[in-house]
Amino acid sequence: MAWWFRRRSAPDEELVSVRLPEGRAELPSDEELAELTAAAERGDDVAMGTLAAALHVKGDRAGALHWWGRSWTAGNAVAGYNLGMLHATAGDPGRARAIWERSAELGDPDAMLGLVKQALDRGDAAGAERWAPVILAQDEAFPITALGVLFRDRGDLERAVQAIVRAEELGDGYAMEYRARILAARGRHEEADALRARAATAERML
Repeated sequence: MAWWFRRRSAPDEELVSVRLPEGRAELPSDEELAELTAAAERGDDVAMGTLAAALHVKGDRAGALHWWGRSWTAGNAVAGYNLGMLHATAGDPGRARAIWERSAELGDPDAMLGLVKQALDRGDAAGAERWAPVILAQDEAFPITALGVLFRDRGDLERAVQAIVRAEELGDGYAMEYRARILAARGRHEEADALRARAATAERML
């Protein structure tokens, strides 16, 4: 019965965040938690990761660390992203970076995004450039939009718009809203209003 967890916030609220249930807002019931635990103990890496995310939301950091660690050891790249996030928020960016590097090599775009953010924070342009083009080349809108927001917040509007337009091409309403703000700030209000109108009916991709 294991289901996977997705992101919890809009890209400008928190660029890298733990993932929550896809298609549902509530936590697993006690019965579901028991089933997840049983499946995790049998070695199901997706169940391990989902259980870890549920425990994290419930405030059980030790439990989340345990199950994300086991899921990551079993080869689950998304668990690696989440495990790295736990270390990053605990003040250990070096450990987070080591895990995210491996998770990114396995193809997880959120781990790549975490690495870009860390690289920009420490002024490492080459480190950011290693992963930013890879994020742009894939077809998942959230990390592309978040990458654009990250560049916008660093004052690099050229790269911000490049990423946001790419996410727009994938249909992300958030990306349309962000570019509308940039257009409005440049005095291009008619274009901004037209883009906001498109965003109103577009999907917000998290």
